[in-house]
Amino acid sequence: MMKNLIIKLRKSDNFSQEELAKKMGISRPTLISIEKGKRDITLGELKKISEIFDIPIQIILDKDSSLEEKVDSQSFTKQAFTKFQNLVLQCIKYGVDEDGKITKTKLAKLVYLCDFASYYNFLKPISGFEYRKLAQGPVAIQFFDIVDENESICVESKGRSMMISLNEQPTKGVLDGNEEKIVKSVCSKWKGKNTKAIVDFTHDQIPWKVCKDGEVIPYTLINSEAPENVY
Repeated sequence: MMKNLIIKLRKSDNFSQEELAKKMGISRPTLISIEKGKRDITLGELKKISEIFDIPIQIILDKDSSLEEKVDSQSFTKQAFTKFQNLVLQCIKYGVDEDGKITKTKLAKLVYLCDFASYYNFLKPISGFEYRKLAQGPVAIQFFDIVDENESICVESKGRSMMISLNEQPTKGVLDGNEEKIVKSVCSKWKGKNTKAIVDFTHDQIPWKVCKDGEVIPYTLINSEAPENVY
């Protein structure tokens, strides 16, 4: 439903309800009513959402299936979800800075790079989840639910950034040996580098360049990259 899409997009850019309402030119109570499904969104407000998150309206209002329906219609097995969840946790474990924390945006990019690097090397991603071209870079929509709802993950605000750390270590054995090697390799390369650097890197990759805003990024596109540009 549209309300869930707005919530997920808002969280993806770390906007509070107050901040997004201000950008849309509406009151916070009005936005709350939209997010709760108690009030329909107007065309003008929809255009604002399109502008704020840089997603064309035609993508949001796809006649065959809306973006939110496409997200929710993906049928993932419990095993696939567990692997994706563990991938996120492993990226936190190996990707944090010396203070034991990592920005939410950088974490999302590490997860993306690991999945696509696995496909590049073995023609099989770690999770198989769909990644979309959103304003801050490629991301799986389910990433935000896992970060916000998993008790193993600690989320705290630091200005406009959301800082992520682990409350407990990820379960061993969920990822196989090759998958763990990829996670460690990707995180090792980007450890200590700032968020902007990894965002710029993913924006310069072929998968990002050839896809339209809001579009699912096919894993096969990573095979067109030179080895040094995979991650």
